[in-house]
Amino acid sequence: MKIGFVTGAYLPAPGGVTTSVVNFSNQLRKLGQEVYVFCPDYPEEETTEEENVFRVPSYYSPLLKDFRLTDPFQAARIFRREFSDLDIVHIHLPTIMSAPARWIAGFYGVPIFLTYHTNLELYIRHYVPGVPNNVSRAVTRLYTSRETQNGEKVFVPSPDMKSLLESYDLDPPLEVLPTGIDLETYEKENEGVRTLREQFGINEDERILLYVGRVGSEKNVGFLLDAFKEVSRMVSSVHFVIVGGGRGLGKVLSRVSRMNASRKIHFTGYVEQEEVLAQYYREADLFLFASLTETQGLVIAEALAAKTPVVAVDAPGVRDVLVGNKGGYLVPEDVGVFSEKVRELLENPDLLNRKSEEAREVARSFSAETMTRKLFESYVEVMGRKE
Repeated sequence: MKIGFVTGAYLPAPGGVTTSVVNFSNQLRKLGQEVYVFCPDYPEEETTEEENVFRVPSYYSPLLKDFRLTDPFQAARIFRREFSDLDIVHIHLPTIMSAPARWIAGFYGVPIFLTYHTNLELYIRHYVPGVPNNVSRAVTRLYTSRETQNGEKVFVPSPDMKSLLESYDLDPPLEVLPTGIDLETYEKENEGVRTLREQFGINEDERILLYVGRVGSEKNVGFLLDAFKEVSRMVSSVHFVIVGGGRGLGKVLSRVSRMNASRKIHFTGYVEQEEVLAQYYREADLFLFASLTETQGLVIAEALAAKTPVVAVDAPGVRDVLVGNKGGYLVPEDVGVFSEKVRELLENPDLLNRKSEEAREVARSFSAETMTRKLFESYVEVMGRKE
């Protein structure tokens, strides 16, 4: 089967959409399928080109600083040339390439699947401050209804997202399909990776708290800084490592400087290599997360796969991973409550070890192989109807 993934984010850009496309592509290839990826180019980044990856010219937007916007006309030219040989076109929303992809796939009679990755209602409010809730909802509903027309099925990464999209009254059926985790990557040691302790001079008897993700207002990193300030008052030998970057990084760096916390709060920048990230997860004592805009909380699943317990703000997407507080704790968006739970785990080795064992158990339910087989079964069902 020849499958085309159309995505607005791909390597070397980090993020949940990129991880989803990479993991599903790799697993589908292991099943013997051919996968073609249509994605933006990143002219300012070094890219090692893979076979069957088609880069579409893209441009920078000052409004969406962390994303590349692809040229839909150039995308249409590439799709006209390549889609005629495909069996499936799978569009990963949101992307400007969706309209030409749907039109040309329809012209060739290629079935269309979609994955809805982003809670656009919340993102609009973050990136366009002051927009009323009813406006962001109306715009999102209109966009989603249009972009999913003629789709065979719309996949969503969590039950919370399914409930939201059900309220939009879309035509295609909805199915929950989380992004799978390559568990083996997070279980094995990578001796060639320079550790966080080596990079930042953290002693063996000091504790490490970790955040991985984009540094933007929608990720609520400022809340984590407030929580760490409280934790460091209660637990003196603790460090906080932030892995990632984004348009909010400058503000966060300035704030850390004003906190006089540069010796305790460290930044790695973006990390592309999955084996390096896996090492960072394993090295950390706890993973901290406060985003209120997640559709799945993929980095939480990655932390759990590395047996690193999680303390996270209770929010949609996130609560679908930490069900029943297995593998960590969900807490209200309250700095005092959050920091107290972190302290409790750091100072109670038995509790921390129990949560670590729970973490691996939870992570097994997000196996990339299992999720990809579910995806492939949907493809096969549609192809069977066509025949």
